[in-house]
Amino acid sequence: MAERVLFVDDELNVLSAYKRALRRRYSFDTACSGREALEKLKGSDGYAVIVSDMRMPEMNGVELLSEFRKRSPDTVRIMLTGNSDQQTAVDAVNEGDIFRFLNKPCSPQELAAAIDGALDRYRARSAERQVLEQTVKGSLNALSEVLSLANPEAFGRAPGIRKYMLAVLAQLGRQKEWWHEPLAMLCQVGHVILPESILEKVAKGASLGSEERDVFGQYPEVGAELLSRIPRMEVVAESIRYQEKHFDGSGFPKDSRKGDQIPFGGRLLKVTLDFDRALGAGLNVEEAIARLRWNRKYYDPDILSALEAVIGMSDAAQMMEVDVHGLLDGMLLQQNISTRDGRLLVRKGQEVSPTLRKLVYNFWENDNIQVPILVSQPDKPVEKGMAG
Repeated sequence: MAERVLFVDDELNVLSAYKRALRRRYSFDTACSGREALEKLKGSDGYAVIVSDMRMPEMNGVELLSEFRKRSPDTVRIMLTGNSDQQTAVDAVNEGDIFRFLNKPCSPQELAAAIDGALDRYRARSAERQVLEQTVKGSLNALSEVLSLANPEAFGRAPGIRKYMLAVLAQLGRQKEWWHEPLAMLCQVGHVILPESILEKVAKGASLGSEERDVFGQYPEVGAELLSRIPRMEVVAESIRYQEKHFDGSGFPKDSRKGDQIPFGGRLLKVTLDFDRALGAGLNVEEAIARLRWNRKYYDPDILSALEAVIGMSDAAQMMEVDVHGLLDGMLLQQNISTRDGRLLVRKGQEVSPTLRKLVYNFWENDNIQVPILVSQPDKPVEKGMAG
C-alpha cells in the first residue's frame, strides 16, 4: 500500500495549491479541519505523514498533532504556520512531537523536502517496529507463556490483563503499538520476589498487613529493573514501575507523581490489574467494576470509563465444555485447571496454545485432572486441536 500524506488546512485555496504542486509526487488526502482529519484517520489504514496548518477554528494545529501523536504515533508530524511566534513553535514541538516546523508561505520545493525527510523517518520507524514485533515481542510473549505455565499463581493473570488492556486501548481510540502486549504479558514478572503466602492473599482478594503491603509494593520496581536491562524496553519498564501507583498519588512507588504525571501505561495497568484481580477473587463483572467505582480516586477516570464501556463484551454466549481433544488454539479457559490433589495447573483466562494443550494432555493421560473443561470460543479462526 502506498504511503499516504494528509494535508490539513481550513483554507481551500491552500489545499488546492498542495494538490496542484504535489499530486504527482505523493499519494495524499486533504482535510479542512482537525475534526475532519481525525475522522479520515479513523476510516483509513493510517498515514505516514501529516502536514497541518496551525491556525484553524475549533482545533488548532498543536491540538490536532497532539491527538495524532496519541492515536497514530508512527505518523510523522509537520507544522505549517504563518505565525512566527516562538511559543507556538515550542508548544508544537513539546505537545505534538513535531518533525519539522515550517513558516508560511512555504515553497513547494521546501515542503517536498520536509515531506521526503518525514517519509524517511516513517520508513525507519516501520522497519524498527517490524523487527521489534517479530523478535522482541515474540520472545517476551513466549517467556510470559512459560512463566504462566510454570507458576500460574504468580504469573497466570497475564492473559486476562492483556484482554482487557487491548479492549480499553481500542475504546480510547489509541493505535495498538508493539509494546502493549509485552507490557500486559510481563507486568507480573516482579512477582518472583513475593512469598507464596502474599500471592495467595492477593489472589483471594484478602487484606494485607502493613509489612506485607510494603513487601508487595516492591514487586513493580523489581519487574521494572529486570526489564530495563533489555534494549528498547524503557517504556515497558517505566509503565510497570508505576502499575501500583494510584491516580491520587498514593500507592507505589512513594513519590510525588499523581494524575497525568504517572506514565499512561502505568495508569492503564492499574485499572486492568485491579479489575482482573477482582474477577480472580470470585466477583462477577458487575461486582468487580463496582469495586473500582467505589475506589475511583485510585484510577484515571478516562481509562476507568473506557473499561466500563467494554465490560459488556462477554464470552458467555460462546462458552462450551470440551474434553482434552477438543481444546483448540486461541480458545480462552473459563475455569482454573487443577490437579486432583488441588494444585493449580493453569489459571482461568489463559489462551490455549500448543504448549498448554500438551501440558493439559499429559496430566489428563495420567488421570490427574478432570474433564470436561469450560472454554470460550474466540471470534477469530482457530487451529486444529491435538489428536494425542
